[in-house]
Amino acid sequence: MITADPLEQLRPARIEDVGGMLALIEPLEADGTLVKRGRERLEREIGNFHVIEHDGVILGCAALYPFPADKSAELACLAVAPEYRDAGYGERLLQACAARARAQKIRRLFALTTRAAHWFLAQGFRETDVSALPQRRQSLYNWRRGSKVFLKRV
Repeated sequence: MITADPLEQLRPARIEDVGGMLALIEPLEADGTLVKRGRERLEREIGNFHVIEHDGVILGCAALYPFPADKSAELACLAVAPEYRDAGYGERLLQACAARARAQKIRRLFALTTRAAHWFLAQGFRETDVSALPQRRQSLYNWRRGSKVFLKRV
């Protein structure tokens, strides 16, 4: 069947995407790259996520957690299927989250990572320290995990 619908789209996540998102992020949770979220948390927080879908398969996801009082937001759970990591999907997810942040009058994005510092630097983030996080997020920082903190103006 020929269709005018695109096979690939970047869009806000829907509840029916949770299974595909879990398949994408569970290996990254298992190796410590991502913080464990689980199905219930993803379902509760689905409104924070964007996904890239190709022909019904979730190839990437990212979440935006706003801290409106600080005019900042956390970019979190950014994951792309291994075979698509050099296809610009991470950058597209970042752009979608940044656009959403700007629409909410957010001025800066921050991200915490233990393994992808090089990627965030390449996207224009700068390394900073925990004190640059909103106070509410500082109180949740996991010192044992030792994530680096990156910041970018949007």
